[in-house]
Amino acid sequence: YQRRVHGEVHRFRSWWVILMADLEIPLKASPSLQYQNLSYGESKFVYVHKTEAHLLNVSSREVSSIQVKDKTPVFQAKVVIIGGQKLLVLATQGGAQIWDISKEKALAVVPFSDEEGKENFLSRGIASVGPLVAIGHSTGGISIIEVRSEGGNLVNTLKEHREMITDIASGEVNGENLLVSADIAGDIIIWDPSLSPRAKINTPGDTATSIAITPTHIVCGFGSGMVRIFTPQGKKYAEIAAHSRWINSIAYNTSNNTLVTVSEDMLVQFWKMPTSSDPKVALKGHKFVKDCLLTGVSFLDDGGRVGVVAYDTEKLFVFEVPQ
Repeated sequence: YQRRVHGEVHRFRSWWVILMADLEIPLKASPSLQYQNLSYGESKFVYVHKTEAHLLNVSSREVSSIQVKDKTPVFQAKVVIIGGQKLLVLATQGGAQIWDISKEKALAVVPFSDEEGKENFLSRGIASVGPLVAIGHSTGGISIIEVRSEGGNLVNTLKEHREMITDIASGEVNGENLLVSADIAGDIIIWDPSLSPRAKINTPGDTATSIAITPTHIVCGFGSGMVRIFTPQGKKYAEIAAHSRWINSIAYNTSNNTLVTVSEDMLVQFWKMPTSSDPKVALKGHKFVKDCLLTGVSFLDDGGRVGVVAYDTEKLFVFEVPQ
């Protein structure tokens, strides 16, 4: 492996060891082949299977499903926090569905704008910003939905991207709440708290597939297998040759300052991220999931374990996070 920090390339070795998962939980159906196809909240893992969102209760091992009424595809399912409550947001072709994940009860169905509804052929990338939910589209537009106790409504559509949105993330960076979006052309936009574009990052020819937010940086996984770390101002801080094939999902946990990445090369990699007091990036460990095209990863509540899913595989793998 190699990593580049402030323009310098740093190389380090890693021993290849084939390890089985610490726990394997059966699923009723395999996850679809989509970026970031796993989320977690209220002790439930959520992933998309064709026209359904499947919810796996980690404690009981029971699996339930939510199906869109008109049986159109569900493109992404993600747990977000709005007003202190964890909600499940489903992105479908024509609109967004918002659910109470603990009760598995529908709260609102919000259609996208006429333009997005007509031209959009998939929706991907979901994040919450205060009372708002952002959902990306194949048109390059980003729908902004206000969620209220009695439902939700579309309040704006951001149109800075010119290509299909691949992922959206939000979080507090250096004390400021930011929204970050990426598209298939490799463009990344950092939005300030008022949802005005602050910085645009271009990585031509390298699709940005997934985004994570740390307290000090913005992290993106790419189709080339690279992981790139940026400052809130959009300057590249470091890059890691993390995988040999397409990265499909990344996730970050604040409690142990760990980034986890999964790829089509069957590797689950764990990384220490830079902080204000320790600028170094380091590989903490890795796991190998044989003959599996990994499509999603998410931390459990305690941050000490991660769940991993793979396309065409009816299992959820659980791994302990290396110290």
